[in-house]
Amino acid sequence: MATIKFGAKQINNPTPKGINLIVRIFTIAAGVFLGWMQTNNLIPAATQTVISSILGLLLALVNGIAPLFGVETTQTVVPKKDVAAMAAN
Repeated sequence: MATIKFGAKQINNPTPKGINLIVRIFTIAAGVFLGWMQTNNLIPAATQTVISSILGLLLALVNGIAPLFGVETTQTVVPKKDVAAMAAN
C-alpha cells in the first residue's frame, strides 16, 4: 500500500478513498445540521450563530484541506471499480 503524503505538491495526486469518505460524511452531516438548526427553536439564536460560524469555517477547511492529502503512484491503469472521480476530456 502506498503511503499517504500531505502538502501542496499532492494536489494533482489521487486523494485516498478514506479521506474522501470522511470529508463527504462530515460535509453532509454538517450541512444537514446547519439547515435543520435554522428551522427550530430548540437552540437559542445566539448559540445558533456561534455554531453556524464554526461549522461554516470547518466545512470550508475540511473541503479545502482534503486535496492536500495524496498518494504518489506510477500506476497508469486503474480498474474501473477503484475510480471515485476523474477529469473529463
